[in-house]
Amino acid sequence: MIINNNVVTTGPALNVPGHLSFGQYAIDKLRLHCEGEDAVALINGDTNQKIFFRQILQETVNVATGLKRLGVRRGDVVALCSENRDEFLFAALASICCGATLTTYNVMYTKDEMTHVLKISRPKIIFASELGLKQNLDIFKSNSSIEKVIQLNGKPIAGGVIDFKSVGVQVNPYEYEAEEVQGWSDVAYILYSSGTTGLPKGVMLTHLNVLYSASSFEAESNPLEILLTIVPWYHAYGLMSTINYILIKKKLVYLNGFNPLKYLSAIQEYKVTCLATVPPIVVFLAKAPIVEKYDLSSVTAVWCGAAPLSSDTINQAMKRLRNCRAIFQAYGMTETSLAATKDLDDENIAKKPGSGGYLLHGVKAKVVDIETRKRLGPNENGEICLKGPIIMKGYAGDEAATRSIFDNEGYMKTGDIGYYDKDGCFFIVDRLKELIKYKGYQVAPAAVESTVLTHSGVAECGVVGAPDEAAGELATAFVVKKAGATLTEKELLEFTNARLSPVSRLHGGVIFVDDIPKNPSGKIMRRALKQKLLQRNKSKL
Repeated sequence: MIINNNVVTTGPALNVPGHLSFGQYAIDKLRLHCEGEDAVALINGDTNQKIFFRQILQETVNVATGLKRLGVRRGDVVALCSENRDEFLFAALASICCGATLTTYNVMYTKDEMTHVLKISRPKIIFASELGLKQNLDIFKSNSSIEKVIQLNGKPIAGGVIDFKSVGVQVNPYEYEAEEVQGWSDVAYILYSSGTTGLPKGVMLTHLNVLYSASSFEAESNPLEILLTIVPWYHAYGLMSTINYILIKKKLVYLNGFNPLKYLSAIQEYKVTCLATVPPIVVFLAKAPIVEKYDLSSVTAVWCGAAPLSSDTINQAMKRLRNCRAIFQAYGMTETSLAATKDLDDENIAKKPGSGGYLLHGVKAKVVDIETRKRLGPNENGEICLKGPIIMKGYAGDEAATRSIFDNEGYMKTGDIGYYDKDGCFFIVDRLKELIKYKGYQVAPAAVESTVLTHSGVAECGVVGAPDEAAGELATAFVVKKAGATLTEKELLEFTNARLSPVSRLHGGVIFVDDIPKNPSGKIMRRALKQKLLQRNKSKL
């Protein structure tokens, strides 16, 4: 770790072939994993079905060949809207092998949310599960960019929908070659992040970005690990970590959502050694009485991302996981191709519970004063700014947002407040951005506010996150009623629940107030609203 002129670096950069297609990289890795024993790659913890590396390889090249016959070409956008299932990964890897850009949609998006992301990415073809189509088929059919809809599972629910089983074309996986791309400029993924404010933005990650992320996993791989994940694959963390783990030949057990009994049973039955988690799961492991009834002695490591985790929660969970070496944290965002920092899995490094860890090789970071933008030294709080091969290309179709997130030295402004210590270890303190983190998901207050304001009885609204140990933050609305309105909290919650996705709902409730504090330029002063929340909670106690 080097700190020079208040810039932290961890060098040298990994040797990644910048011209290479991530699709070809994946094919090459899968071929290696098929040599020798017939190894299991995936286990569906809900059904106990096993998928072998050879199956992933064969299905990927078959579907990729079929997509090309359907007219998919380099630069086209292919979308996926599905819960976690084997076909999701086949379709994802196949799309990238075609030179197409893959984008993923939350199955539970509302009509407005789905319409918004469709406008950003404009997919040519969309893969969707039966659930995804039952929720969204009318929206997909009305979208002018979508030429074909492919259903991943079950009998096609409507005429014109293509059965996934009919798409693949049998080919020799050892003769297949992925489409040529320019790795440093062609976009592999468009994934969604709210950036600093507003509605979701489409983060463009190039093949080089994705390759570098995968290579950082490979540099620290342990082939003996059996990993359990429940993170949705339409989420950047879930999608990229799952594919990266497969490509370094870890056995991956996955569940389609969190069910306490299934989760603990899977650890016990499959002798899981490593957990890929988000903070609410670590809180569950630390506090839920049911945990004591299961044998979790196989777990030797836990990785936690998507939101900060307190050292108190880490210590409590460690007492339950008696053979666990450590609970490691990583810090990153969609715009950084997954992790930018992570704790070092090395017994010679003193662990710093509660930290985000150390920069990946080849990444530079500086912490700057929010007002003056002056670089700050160790243990001084400011905005974390990052530079390197993990940083996104930009936001799809939004040049203004892309320009605003980079500074004059080419560093990306993360919107996160934190510091680094004398060893170059990073700690996240607060968020400059206004995002609410609910169970690891990003909730944009502006989007929630716009929904609340559509109610005829609402005059003004400000939404902030109320601290919650299990979920992270709960979206809470401060509302000014229109004169004469007899609006109740129950009525407003029913109204917004019908219009917001489960993640975006007002889980913190509604607080009626006389006015919403604003600064001179008219922007809502969210810090003042958070202070009101704290005072309200104290008065309850």
